[in-house]
Amino acid sequence: MKCHLVYSVPHVPRSARERIELRIRRTLGAWGLGVGLLGNRQPSAAALARWPVCSPFENTRNLYRALSSRAPTLLYHLSERVRCHFAPDDVFVGHPLFPHQKNVHGVTELAARQTCRPRVFAIITPLHCDVDVKSEHINRQFLEDVDKLMPTADVLFGIMGEYWWDRWDASPFAHWKRKMVRLDMAVDVMRYPRVKRRFNPPGKRGFLYIGENDPRKGTGFLSELMTRADGRCGWIGAGKEIPHVPRLSGARPLDPVFMSRVTEDFDFFVSPSRADPNPTTILESMAWGFPVVSTPESGYYATNYRSHIFRDDLEASLSVLAELQWASEEDLINRANVARRVVEESYTWERFTNTVTQHLGL
Repeated sequence: MKCHLVYSVPHVPRSARERIELRIRRTLGAWGLGVGLLGNRQPSAAALARWPVCSPFENTRNLYRALSSRAPTLLYHLSERVRCHFAPDDVFVGHPLFPHQKNVHGVTELAARQTCRPRVFAIITPLHCDVDVKSEHINRQFLEDVDKLMPTADVLFGIMGEYWWDRWDASPFAHWKRKMVRLDMAVDVMRYPRVKRRFNPPGKRGFLYIGENDPRKGTGFLSELMTRADGRCGWIGAGKEIPHVPRLSGARPLDPVFMSRVTEDFDFFVSPSRADPNPTTILESMAWGFPVVSTPESGYYATNYRSHIFRDDLEASLSVLAELQWASEEDLINRANVARRVVEESYTWERFTNTVTQHLGL
């Protein structure tokens, strides 16, 4: 028995020869030829350790480790145009090609067409789906691509918060539900130490956003909020400037030393997303010690340690921010303590990978 894992894989060539080989593979792949992007489908522990510590590579790294501890596992990048060679007792876990490209297929799509199929054919992908999905929905074409794969799939691992899971029955893709298993994202808390332990005085607190300037991430709503909210707002990420939200840094590794400096001026993490399965940045911020304020569409419900803002109610959202701005430091520290504990206990890679392997029968 072998496992076949298809996900996003970073390219970290160590030599001039490896860089040249990668360029050739990418060129041939762009021409539609069946050439793999990966020179090694069974990376060593040392190679895995060199990967960037960020999503989606953390997903791939932890899934590969879990699967390969149970059976020989072959790794594929989701955009490769190569065919898997299945034996009847093999297990396949594949992320569909993303983003959608018309008439272009990756490993998962090609595997679904093969006459010789594995014992288990599983799809794994982040998912969210508005109840009212129209043709202009931001991920409609990708969802339709997944829908074409569903007759082949034995199980669909949906990486999604409870907010989207609870609304799935009313979506146009409700017929997937009988095959779906919900997965919460995860973080390794050892990589995200508690760096936020003190808060700025009321009225002088700051809000932090980490991510791209992307309409799907709700950065327009964030800009609108910060034209009227009390307190500063800073941003770490790539893309064009966000009005009224000064950029602290472009996309970069968020190491503990850097984040310790950020905590001096910023006190809360804000996620303004229009549609997000359950962003890892929320879990990372909870681990660092930032109280979180997010839209419901970020995938998480409001709790005693996480507050909601609302894209369709600016005034209510401003009231939420003001409540945090003037909250007692004791209350904020209590929130941060609870949030850190929740991440440590509930959002672990062990839980994530065990859910996958159990439903694969491994």
